[in-house]
Amino acid sequence: MNSKAKGGSATRWPTVERELRERYPDLRCATPDSVGEAEKAIRAALDAGARTVVAAGGDGTVNLVLNALMDPSTDRPRRQDTALGAIGLGSSNDFHKPFAAERRVAGLPVRLDETRTSTVDVGKATMQLPDGSSQVRYFLLNASMGLVAEGNHAFNTAGGLVRGLKRLSVEAAILWTTVRTIAAFRPLDIEIHSADWTYPGPITNVGVLKTVHFAGGMRYDTGVERSDGQFDVNIWAPAGRAAIVGLIAGLYRGRFSQSPLALTHRGSAVGLRPRQASPLELDGEVTVVTSARLEVLPSVLRVCG
Repeated sequence: MNSKAKGGSATRWPTVERELRERYPDLRCATPDSVGEAEKAIRAALDAGARTVVAAGGDGTVNLVLNALMDPSTDRPRRQDTALGAIGLGSSNDFHKPFAAERRVAGLPVRLDETRTSTVDVGKATMQLPDGSSQVRYFLLNASMGLVAEGNHAFNTAGGLVRGLKRLSVEAAILWTTVRTIAAFRPLDIEIHSADWTYPGPITNVGVLKTVHFAGGMRYDTGVERSDGQFDVNIWAPAGRAAIVGLIAGLYRGRFSQSPLALTHRGSAVGLRPRQASPLELDGEVTVVTSARLEVLPSVLRVCG
């Protein structure tokens, strides 16, 4: 749990913690003040023999815990018997979807059942940064470049009206951010390639998926599964604002593949090379990159049911 979290996460946590302690008397909680402290706490717990690490927060918190669990020297968890759990305190909670009534604590979605774990794929992103350095990050849900990454960046950093809307309705805040992003967006000039196909761009958006759920209430209708060893690569062709709005409206109803803007490929590894440095979104967290290689690590992580 992030002790500096604001809004829903901070206000909901005390109620959730009370109920959790009733169910799990041996529960140990850490409230780090920074990413570095969180990583240290997670690794200390692993060294002490913890077999389940639970991320209490949104999808970004799940991503933080995932990256602390993974060992870049092996592309495997630091301990093979470790399971990842989560408590959905965030605005989207896409990691928990589809929601299940039996997986709730204090009305919030959770994945806490150590007796019903599944083994899932992990995405690995090797990113080239504008300063010439490289960075490796792991992801569980999806990656994107283009409109969605721009929108995520705007949503994560917004103040004023959007911050107020988040408190009233996350969906309304996402929708308003989307409208503003569309108004300012220009097609992204990018080359996308896999082992047996290339897309030369430009695009409105590319989503590289391990789950169909993204950005709150939107979802694709393509067939990716969390343990199939492949990405779905869903490309939105460039179009006018009205057509993009129509596509987004369809995504809120789970419709994508029949859109005239839709193109879907599959691949276990995907390269992204924008003409200029651009935001890359991984599970809602954004990094500006000059290029990235995304690859599937098949069935490497246990997650709680």
